[in-house]
Amino acid sequence: MSRLFVFSLLLFLLASAACAPQQRYDITLVASGDLPTTTFTDPVLIRGEASYNLLCAHCHGYQGEGQLEATIANTRSLGMNLVPPANASGHMWEHPDQLLIRVVQEGIQNPLDQFPMAAFGDGVAEDEIRAILAYIKRWWTDDQRNHQATLTRDWTERMAGLGIVAPTTEVTENPGD
Repeated sequence: MSRLFVFSLLLFLLASAACAPQQRYDITLVASGDLPTTTFTDPVLIRGEASYNLLCAHCHGYQGEGQLEATIANTRSLGMNLVPPANASGHMWEHPDQLLIRVVQEGIQNPLDQFPMAAFGDGVAEDEIRAILAYIKRWWTDDQRNHQATLTRDWTERMAGLGIVAPTTEVTENPGD
């Protein structure tokens, strides 16, 4: 596709979204002292929760539920992709750790997505991404965690078979902590 066509399409989509009837959303402000506190004792999960809430929750939901329900109809009417849930109802568990880490680092840029994934690059250290993944994995079922761990091991073995030493390995977590 030509750049002019892609630019024109993107401009049309932005103009369409701007001209669409605006919905009002009631927002309830909560004092920081009223927010639930963590019950974790594992420092990795504590760090993962804090980082997830700061960097991820505004798009993926504070309980990993995905895009805000009130915005879904508008997103779909525009023919755009929804922000995926991070919890068991989503598909993150279908990808190895190495890919999830790469997505956080490099993002997913697609001008046709309303909510592209931002690239955090070097702004988020790999150990912080691993802590976020450990926190997210608590929402997955045991079967999903086991499947995802297998994918991660398989990826590592395939890369080693190609002579590529992957800098990332499986993110470990203790979902019961």
